[in-house]
Amino acid sequence: MDVDAPWWESASFEGRPISAFLAERDISALLRFLRARGFSRARLAGMTGLSETRVRQIAQGRQKVTSYDVLDRIAEGFGIPRRYLGLADKAQPAAVVTGAAWRDPPAATDPLIRESWDDLLDVLAVRSNALGCADLRRPAEGQVRLIASIRETASGPERRRLSATEARWTEFLSWIEANGRNPARADALLDRAHELAVEAGDQHLTSYILMRQSQQALENGDAVRAVGLARRARQVRAVPPLTTALCLVREAEAHALADDATACHESIDLALRLVSTVQDTADHLGGHCTVNYVRAYEARCRQVLGESAAATRVYEEILAGWRHDGRLDEGLWRADLALAYLDEGEPERAAAEGMSALQVAQATSSTRTLRAVGRLLPRLRRHRDLVAVPALTDAYRAALDACHD
Repeated sequence: MDVDAPWWESASFEGRPISAFLAERDISALLRFLRARGFSRARLAGMTGLSETRVRQIAQGRQKVTSYDVLDRIAEGFGIPRRYLGLADKAQPAAVVTGAAWRDPPAATDPLIRESWDDLLDVLAVRSNALGCADLRRPAEGQVRLIASIRETASGPERRRLSATEARWTEFLSWIEANGRNPARADALLDRAHELAVEAGDQHLTSYILMRQSQQALENGDAVRAVGLARRARQVRAVPPLTTALCLVREAEAHALADDATACHESIDLALRLVSTVQDTADHLGGHCTVNYVRAYEARCRQVLGESAAATRVYEEILAGWRHDGRLDEGLWRADLALAYLDEGEPERAAAEGMSALQVAQATSSTRTLRAVGRLLPRLRRHRDLVAVPALTDAYRAALDACHD
C-alpha cells in the first residue's frame, strides 16, 4: 500500500480528523494511523530516515518530535503538505518566524546574524538561571526552527557553523524542558543537539552535550548510562578545564548512585582542583562551573552516600553565599538540604528548609524544584504533628495546582 494524498485532508483516526493531529504535530498519532493501514515499522523508518527503534518510541508516545529536521523528513517521506505541519515552504525559510519571505537566506552571508543568535542565547541563559525558564520555551522553539530553516539552504563551512548554533539552541531548549512540566522531552532534544554538534565538527560542544546527556540520565536514575556518557565527554579532544570539571561532576554523581564512595570522591576532588586552578575563564559553555557549583554536587554525592552530616555542612556553607543570579539551582540545593536535615533527625528544620525551596520553586516557576520538594513530603508524614509540616504540605499542593492551571 502507498500513501494516499487525500488522507491528510479527509481521513479520520481515533474519532478525530487526521488533519487535527497534523496541526498539533502529534507524530505519535500519525505513525499509529499509518501502522493501522498496514505500514510496517521498517517501512516507516525507511520513508523518514529514522531508526526503527525511534519510530517505535515515537509511536508509543515515549518520544515527542520537536526537531524541525525530523518534521521536515516526515512531511517529505509521507507526502504531507508542509503547511499541515506548520512548516514553511522550502523556498521561504524565513516565513516560520517573520511571516514574510527573504529572497536570500541572510545568515548564509551575514555573520552578524549568527553572532546575534549567540548573544541572545547568552542573555536568555543568564535570565533562566536568575529568574527561571518560564515563558522561554516558545521563543526558543521559534529560534530553533528559524536557524534550522536557514541551515537547510547553506552548505560547507557556513552549514557547519549554523549546525553548531542550532545545537546550542536545541540544548538550551532541552534545559527549559528539564525544568518545566515535560522533562521527558529533554532526552530527544539532547539527542538532536548531539547530532548537530557532531555534524558541525565542534569538539567542545559535542563534549558539553554528552555531559548534559549524562546529567539527564542521572535525572532518570540511570547511573550506568550517566557514567558512560560522562567518560565519553571527557575523551573528546581539546575539552577546556571547566567543561572537563562538569564531566567529572557527572561521573561523581553516577558513582554515588552506584554506592562507589572512593570513585565518587576522586572525581569530585579532581573537579575541584580543576576549577580552583584554572586561569582561563573563556569557556563559554562551562563558565557556570564554579567552586561552589562543584561543592554543591559534592554535598549531593555525600548525601546519596549516607554522609548526611558532611552534606549538611557543605550545603549550609555554599547557600550562605549563594549568588542571587543562580536561583534556579538554589531551589534544588535547598530541597536537598531539607532532606539532609531530615536524615540528621531534624524534621522541623527540614520542613522550614523545604518551605524555602518551595518559595524558590514558585519564584522561578521550576517544576524540577517542585518535584524535589515533593520527594521530601512522604518522609515528613510521620512528623505531621509539627506545625511546619502541614503548612508545607498545603503550600506544596497549592503550588502544584497553580503549576497545572
